[in-house]
Amino acid sequence: MKQRLLNRYEEVTFDALKEVCTGAGAHVFPKVRIADLFELRNSGISSPHFSYALKAHFDFVVTNSDYQPLFSVEYDGPLHKINPTQKENDRLKNELCEHFNHGLLRINSLYLSKKYRGLDLMTYFVDAWFLEEAFSEAQNQGVVPYDEPFDITFIYSDGFPGHKKWPYWLSLDVQLAIQQLHREGKVAQMVPSHYVGIDNEGNYRCMSWLKIDTQRVVRVVTGMHAQQFPAVCKSELISMLAMFDVYEQLKNIIEGRKNLSIRCDKLNDELNHFQAKYKMMSAFSCGK
Repeated sequence: MKQRLLNRYEEVTFDALKEVCTGAGAHVFPKVRIADLFELRNSGISSPHFSYALKAHFDFVVTNSDYQPLFSVEYDGPLHKINPTQKENDRLKNELCEHFNHGLLRINSLYLSKKYRGLDLMTYFVDAWFLEEAFSEAQNQGVVPYDEPFDITFIYSDGFPGHKKWPYWLSLDVQLAIQQLHREGKVAQMVPSHYVGIDNEGNYRCMSWLKIDTQRVVRVVTGMHAQQFPAVCKSELISMLAMFDVYEQLKNIIEGRKNLSIRCDKLNDELNHFQAKYKMMSAFSCGK
């Protein structure tokens, strides 16, 4: 009996990945052997890496129009967090991608189901890859100043027909809503503060908070996979995503549904512990 090539989650990922790559003239291939992508012999990798590469595959590989590999996408189900064998395989695959300078995006169901200004996170990451390539090409042609840094939040449009203008500043609408609450005197700060750090495995952790008044504050804690995907500033992205959770808590408090606030002194204790646990990648403070 023949087996289905893709499971249900991989099928959804494949369809979404094809849609976002088509506009960039790229191709998507499922179940590509690592040994078909990298030249393993005399590459300097260890025996365990060599052995693993011969028997493992990438869920999806994205190539340019000339079929040159660009990056890979892995769909990580729940077992990737708890199964020791799976975690070890993930480590080997990550290290192989690092050795061969190959981009790797690890996603789960939230990267496809949650929308921010009309974009899911997988689309955001993949769009960023192609937009940065186009930006670099424009710099090489002298259209964009060579010392101008790439920042996806300031990309007005990707140029694809029908796409929403300026969607890449994901937290823009939420930030404007919080500023309005501040003008109305309902919160003490006009923008949340945050601390972003990384754990021992390179995963990103973010604490974001906003004062309601002199005694109360709302705070959220969120995380993101370690990603070998240079087109996106992960610390900036996770701080933007945390704003959505801060805003949801604010709405619950203001509308009287849930009181999720904590005392300011408790926040200070939690923040000190958080800072001691995670190495800082970025931080922003709005007032004291």
